[in-house]
Amino acid sequence: ATRHAVNRACVAARVPLVSGAAVRFSGQLAVFDSRDAASPCYHCLFPDEGEASDGPCATFGVLSPLVGVIGSLQAVEAVKLLAGIAPALGKLTLYDALGGGFKQIRVPRDPACAVCGA
Repeated sequence: ATRHAVNRACVAARVPLVSGAAVRFSGQLAVFDSRDAASPCYHCLFPDEGEASDGPCATFGVLSPLVGVIGSLQAVEAVKLLAGIAPALGKLTLYDALGGGFKQIRVPRDPACAVCGA
């Protein structure tokens, strides 16, 4: 609920959102910027309808250094935004701490999105 509320506020204020998450041995990062007509918002990627699949870290656990890795990646994207360097818009970056690999998935804007759609 908090992530969706922050997303709605960012879209309404036209402020970029640099989102990161970590659970177990997996992390994810995405940059959403409603000032860019092609950029999806958090809701485009993670609709809040239906059952939430999130769980507390106390239940699932999280590899503590993973939080630092994702936080560092978020800082890089925030600096890129501040410096006017193109951030990684429209991409979900996934990090597998066990295998040490990254994967990027393209995320299109949902024209029917309840938050940023037309």
